[in-house]
Amino acid sequence: MPAKYGAVAKVFAISDSLQSKIQSGLAPTQQQADTGPKPNSINLYVLGYNQSKKITTLNELVKKNLQQYLSQYRMLTDQVNILDAFTVNIGVNFDITVYKNYNMQDVMALCLGAIKEYFDIDKFNINQPIRLGDLALLIQAQDGVQSVNRLEIVNKYFFKDGRDYQPYRYDITAATVDGVIYPSLDPCIFELRYPEDDIVGSARQ
Repeated sequence: MPAKYGAVAKVFAISDSLQSKIQSGLAPTQQQADTGPKPNSINLYVLGYNQSKKITTLNELVKKNLQQYLSQYRMLTDQVNILDAFTVNIGVNFDITVYKNYNMQDVMALCLGAIKEYFDIDKFNINQPIRLGDLALLIQAQDGVQSVNRLEIVNKYFFKDGRDYQPYRYDITAATVDGVIYPSLDPCIFELRYPEDDIVGSARQ
């Protein structure tokens, strides 16, 4: 879509019928259709960036422009529903042991950089899970790290710590299965909103 009509940062598409199967047994959300799944209907979950490149919902004008733009490329029998995904803001707490011949501050800086890179919002997508094993291996691979003693993902939420986190609480523990933190059934994205503050690490030798 041409930039003059607005910018879409994140998109997740799923058929309405498949989404209804996933949601079976759950109370319908406001964004779900009142009449059940529709044939040839696609649910398009979208998000954008604000001026500080933090995840935000798209305004109605951009959604309208997107709907109009997509109408040029769909069949007459198809229907595209433009919906909001939601954002789960997270923080990372970790503890490492550093080899004795390494400077702890230097090693910690490498680890912080690696975690920021893992959660780079340009690379993170709607409904992408967090694989704790992969993240732990990434930290372990930094020069000077002897072991990763603790790695924890925590939920940040609306106005916690005085920040403008999104107003969604998420049970990280319940969403974790075999070392993988899964997104909710309603499409969402995990966002490390303030990397400078939301990554808390400690080191020992």
